[in-house]
Amino acid sequence: MTQGVHHSRILNHELTCRLARSNDFDDILTLSQGIYNGHDYVPVRFHTWMKMENSAVMLSYAGKKPAGLLVCSVVDEGRSFVSRAARVSPEFRGQGVHKMQGKTMDEFVQKKFPNVRRKLLTKYDENFPLGRKLVQLDNLNCYVEKATRSSHQIPVVKRSVEVISCPKEYLYNVIFSRSTAQKLFPDNAIILDWLPIEPLGSNIDYLMQEHDMYFAVEKCTDGTQSPNSVSFGVLSHRISKLVHWCAAVYSTEKELYEAQLVHQFKRACEVVNDDFIFSCSQDKQFTNCGRRVLKEQLQMTLDESETVNLYELNFP
Repeated sequence: MTQGVHHSRILNHELTCRLARSNDFDDILTLSQGIYNGHDYVPVRFHTWMKMENSAVMLSYAGKKPAGLLVCSVVDEGRSFVSRAARVSPEFRGQGVHKMQGKTMDEFVQKKFPNVRRKLLTKYDENFPLGRKLVQLDNLNCYVEKATRSSHQIPVVKRSVEVISCPKEYLYNVIFSRSTAQKLFPDNAIILDWLPIEPLGSNIDYLMQEHDMYFAVEKCTDGTQSPNSVSFGVLSHRISKLVHWCAAVYSTEKELYEAQLVHQFKRACEVVNDDFIFSCSQDKQFTNCGRRVLKEQLQMTLDESETVNLYELNFP
């Protein structure tokens, strides 16, 4: 393989895998057609990924036709790489495209990032025999209409807990300190908009190249205490122009989880001046509570919940 190029054959076509170039955008659009019912994020992030040192986009071609793509993100201070945004054209599915581009990407990562020791994937699949399951979270999703979600229309719920905005310096120095991180992230993993990372400031810096982000903690009355909850909000743009606000709540208590969920919802309504999709991921123990808050307190109609599984594979 030279410069991430690999050749094989599928049916009557020569299959070529290579690193993407900035002028491949039309092929990215072709491969994005129909993904997530027109809500794909790959075209929106493509040019950003091309500028990021720890990202790579692999494209596959059957002859001259775009057949698939795969993205890798190297995180955790160079120890992990995340295989993400896999796409295969409907015309070439079931013909080994995904397997070959995955193999090509693995070879590229091994040469370009020799310190990587594990590969991470987030999947809907409950069982993935090739990997070890590290984390399982539930996603709650709802469509929020501009006409029905002006901030004055959001029910005011009196709570004993106050949630406040959190600067990233506080996140790095306090929330990601060893004692607090072990309490809030017992699996040493955070999943933000499907990207799994360890609680490290460098990982948030990486993500902030892709997204606008928002952080919140509960206000501690005792200055010597560390928070027992934190939430993340990711403003995720899509090709459809219908943005997604992807929240993730990590909490030790149900009351704190509820307060964080409402806070993220209100923040999304303040930031997004249009219809949008709100989603929140949380530990399964809080899922029913989240459903109740969104349906009864915030008067939202929920889509079916999704379960996100994080798998780890040894690498290389």
